[in-house]
Amino acid sequence: MRLSRYIIRRLLLVIPVLLGVSIFIFTLTRLTGDPVAAYVNEKMTFAQIEQVREQYHLNDPLPQQYLYWLQGIIQGDWGWSKTAAMPVLDAIQYYFPATFELAVISILIAVIVGIALGTRSAIHKNKPFDHATRVVSLIGVSIPVFWLGLLLLQFFYFELNLFPVKGRVSDSFIIARTLPAGPTGFYTIDSLLAGNFALFGDVLWHLALPAITLSFGSIAVILRMQRNSMLEVLSLDYIKTARAKGLDESTVINKHARRNALIPTTTVVGLSFGALLGGAVLTESIFSWPGLGRWSAASITRMDSASILGFCLIVAFIYVMVNLIVDILYAYLDPRVRLG
Repeated sequence: MRLSRYIIRRLLLVIPVLLGVSIFIFTLTRLTGDPVAAYVNEKMTFAQIEQVREQYHLNDPLPQQYLYWLQGIIQGDWGWSKTAAMPVLDAIQYYFPATFELAVISILIAVIVGIALGTRSAIHKNKPFDHATRVVSLIGVSIPVFWLGLLLLQFFYFELNLFPVKGRVSDSFIIARTLPAGPTGFYTIDSLLAGNFALFGDVLWHLALPAITLSFGSIAVILRMQRNSMLEVLSLDYIKTARAKGLDESTVINKHARRNALIPTTTVVGLSFGALLGGAVLTESIFSWPGLGRWSAASITRMDSASILGFCLIVAFIYVMVNLIVDILYAYLDPRVRLG
């Protein structure tokens, strides 16, 4: 099968997946609370509440409610976010850059550290370094993200006062009104575009603890996958042939072994990125990070079903698209996938 046909087939499969996710989360939110709570307040009369129910078709059967909601999603009307006091779509656009920036920095840390440690662990199999990385990976998949975040806060903020405890930038930049007004909403990119390197450094300073907390579990998963993949590749005949030809060990590892070992690791990276978006809920709550995760946590406590639906849908969409990109990249690197 040609790569173009494989991509088309994978794109067509995205539609039923997203529909299935939307049906599931819509039904779940309707079963766990009254959706009218997102649109009313204590000053409204019973007649006004009933008017809201009629306006948003909340008295209709559940399948009809879903169809009206899906129609609104397609038309750009995602409902009203009581938590953010703005339309849900506007709230997503407002909070999304902070979460995506945190997730991207976290996955970069996880990929760099995980691949480096996994490769070195495979080279030094059953030696002290390999045993140490196994312990690190075991801790990484076992420790709860909220507990790790609290430990880092206690040590690096309360004890050493090295890192900030909340927000994306320091108050001094907010007071001086020097925040980037760039087109992306990502403070790292916009501060660089504006040439404000002091702000860029401050943004990275605020990103450090949340990104390390969020990336720790992914580091463990990527490390283990890279180690196992490297061990498998190092045992293959072409590696033995490369060594027999007299190539130095660094060339064998970097040019021949690690490149092929990265193929299965690529899939894990895609899955990890989707997990980071979901894990951001706890991390953002601990570090008071103004992103989608913190907004969704506040929406849950308020039973703000429109916001919860919007958050779940956008995370599902990103997760599916990231894994689609990973599948395409995997098929490009290994043509056998397309033929399967």
